Amino acid sequence: MERTLVRGHRTRRFFAVTLALAAAFVASAATVIGQEEETQEARLPAVLIGQVVNASTGLPIDGAVVNLIGSGYGAITDTLGNFRIPQTWAGPDTLEVRYIGFEPSRTALTLADNEITRVTLLLSQTVVRVADLVVEVRQTRRSRNLQGFVERMQRGFGEFFTPGDIRNRNPRLPSDLLRGIPNVSVGPIRYGRAEVSLGRGTRLGCPPALYLDGVYQAGMFLDDIPAEDLGAVEVYVGATDTPMQFMRTSSTCGAIAIWTPETIDFQDWTGTLPPPFDH
Repeated sequence: MERTLVRGHRTRRFFAVTLALAAAFVASAATVIGQEEETQEARLPAVLIGQVVNASTGLPIDGAVVNLIGSGYGAITDTLGNFRIPQTWAGPDTLEVRYIGFEPSRTALTLADNEITRVTLLLSQTVVRVADLVVEVRQTRRSRNLQGFVERMQRGFGEFFTPGDIRNRNPRLPSDLLRGIPNVSVGPIRYGRAEVSLGRGTRLGCPPALYLDGVYQAGMFLDDIPAEDLGAVEVYVGATDTPMQFMRTSSTCGAIAIWTPETIDFQDWTGTLPPPFDH
């Protein structure tokens, strides 16, 4: 009889400990979920546009690289020094600007949610002037602009959408443009966007590296870009087809490059190319 009582006591104690651990786990999971929901609600969209100019002369700087360090979004200035980051997150961030021959600049700013924030950024020239390097940077950038788009299209690797192709398809979302392309998976639309993945065979499902006007966009989804900002599009599946300037070690399944119609390169390109590129 004494053995039975001891065994029953141990059994009740075991169940009590088990229930306590289960309750602690549920409470912890609820806390994590609540924090994730709170974080998602706090990530409101914002738009940043601005101009980069020479602090000494006031002249615009063409080809400066502009990056938001916090969100990872960025852009390249056009010939008027203008840039536009159509999708980023509201709240505090740090804007970094770099250009050969000028001191790098970092500016702290706060982006208003669901509004356009406008900034003017001044770059100061370094003591050493490197005119030859400036020429080479322009050549490197040329290989990544729309002239490079035509050259890459003529090589026959990847899928390409010219301005005419985009007008004919008239996509509601950028991801709609890619539906039906081999080795490209476009998921259902949820919360205003569809998940796009690339790959061949068992690797289908890998997220692509995304470039906007030649600048890698960390953390951005294709449908974060407004459909009206699609000027020309390049899609590469797999590392073997992807050009070097669009390769990332973090994403070896391919890349998507978007060119917006607001860049001066695009405006020249659409007006000078022979058919079918100018349609």
